[in-house]
Amino acid sequence: MKQLAIIGMGPRGLYALERLLLELSKQQLEIGLHIFDATHCPGTGTVWDMSQPDSNWINITERALVGIERRQAISYAGCTIPEFPSYHDWCNYDQGFYAPDTFPPRQKIGHYLNARYMSIAKALEHLKTFQSYNEEIIDLKPKGERLDIIGNDKQWVCDALVLTVGHQSTVLSNQLESWTSHVAKYHTPQLFDATYPITQLERLKNEMEITVGIRGFGLAMIDVMRYLTINNFGNFKVIDPSTFETVYYKTQAQGLKIVPFSLDGLPLVPKPLNEAIDVKYQPTDEELEHFKTEIEAVSQSDSAVSHLDFLMRPIAQISARVYLELKDEAQLHHLNRSELESVVIHWLKHEDYKHHLLLDHKTEVYQQIKTYTGMALGDTLVSLDYCIGQVWRHCQPTLYKAFSHAKVDESIIKEVIALDERSKRYSYGPPIESMQQVLALVDADVLNLDYVNNPKITLTPKGWNLENNAETTISCSAMVNSVLDAPQLLKVNTPLIKNLLEDDLIQPIHSALGIETTSEGFVKTPHKDDDLAIAVLGRLAKGSVIGVDAILECFGPRIETWAKAQVKRLSSN
Repeated sequence: MKQLAIIGMGPRGLYALERLLLELSKQQLEIGLHIFDATHCPGTGTVWDMSQPDSNWINITERALVGIERRQAISYAGCTIPEFPSYHDWCNYDQGFYAPDTFPPRQKIGHYLNARYMSIAKALEHLKTFQSYNEEIIDLKPKGERLDIIGNDKQWVCDALVLTVGHQSTVLSNQLESWTSHVAKYHTPQLFDATYPITQLERLKNEMEITVGIRGFGLAMIDVMRYLTINNFGNFKVIDPSTFETVYYKTQAQGLKIVPFSLDGLPLVPKPLNEAIDVKYQPTDEELEHFKTEIEAVSQSDSAVSHLDFLMRPIAQISARVYLELKDEAQLHHLNRSELESVVIHWLKHEDYKHHLLLDHKTEVYQQIKTYTGMALGDTLVSLDYCIGQVWRHCQPTLYKAFSHAKVDESIIKEVIALDERSKRYSYGPPIESMQQVLALVDADVLNLDYVNNPKITLTPKGWNLENNAETTISCSAMVNSVLDAPQLLKVNTPLIKNLLEDDLIQPIHSALGIETTSEGFVKTPHKDDDLAIAVLGRLAKGSVIGVDAILECFGPRIETWAKAQVKRLSSN
């Protein structure tokens, strides 16, 4: 009997298991299934861990989670795996067109994912060919046509394997390396080189007097900010439910100061309040089909391409049409469609491009947040960059599908990913309430945005001195790194990936990207005529695929393609 291992049982591993079982049932094929997961709650991974605090929110609307569909019942090896409801049915989702979108805590999604996995495990619990191990896998070794799976003190053998391990830690940057050495020398400063688990920061949140620096100004920064400030001394209160306008109130005095900073100091941009506002940025079906055709004409062709016009041009066409149709809700202008398209392309090429329809980056950060929040609420005239960002979000699923496994030069793949990453300030933006909390904390003199734009940092025996362009300084005795490591394969420092690299079992598609895989998810190596029996789905394959960070991508067609191909391989061997 063939043996297959799934290493990593987060949401992507969960869907891989489901689709595999479905394809096996179609072929009436039974195999040995081995599930390896190092966490305590299978199905969730670390991102959706059920034990994390409620202050960690998702940044995708519950409305958009319609993409997590029901699982049909599966008959496998004499067992019946019951159907499992879609996320919307599971949580009794019911929201009106004009009602504000909801953004629940991440642990709520975790409870759904874990329940979905456990329904499989329970159905197969008496099946000797289904085994689950709470183990970290540190190495894989070819053994003839099979693979040895090596844990810390155990070993297994399999015929095929899929890696769905998600985020992996990487070697520390030069800056973090120097900070680590500094803290080891002086002991007094407190450094947290990763954000999660966020409960590690518990000892900071109720300090009477402390200034905490946060390296990064993105979604993880908001999690840190919220966790630290919902404490024994204060909390948030929404004073206007229609706009989520918020105040931070203190029940007793506390000298907590939070000082975030990043390389560009640009704030996150909140998503639209509700479906009624969001639908205005929605491309038509015809526009999305044209967008897909334009991308695929390049990505699936062997013709050389040296620029991103194939991506920017259709985005500009959709954005210009949307902006014109906003009419009185948009900034006043007299540009026609082609002129608007030109502005969009200029901005996509150069983020610092200036135009009166684009919100000026040099505007005070606090005011930028207020202005973007007003746009999200439908209360402020919409800038063109806000419009582009929301259009990009709606185009992302099509882009991710059409450009994955592109045949273009690796440098073009890197540029597409870089542009998509730049868009995420808008397209992966947080709920309005999160940005209202940022404003509330500034108003309460808890959050300090004076150093947000690339401050000069000096290490002192007591911690970190931050200096801004106005030459004012602030001292931090604690520092939290909230910058998430990029999936750059050559910098990953977890034992499994390092060992696979050293043994030439995997290779990056580009020095700054992830593992090179086939369109079916199987690893490519330079030394073998045939692909290995190792598949990689998800974040570690960034470059071969794009769009690896969205939860909806965990339940997408890439996993279905892999499952069909994997069962075909198992059946033919």
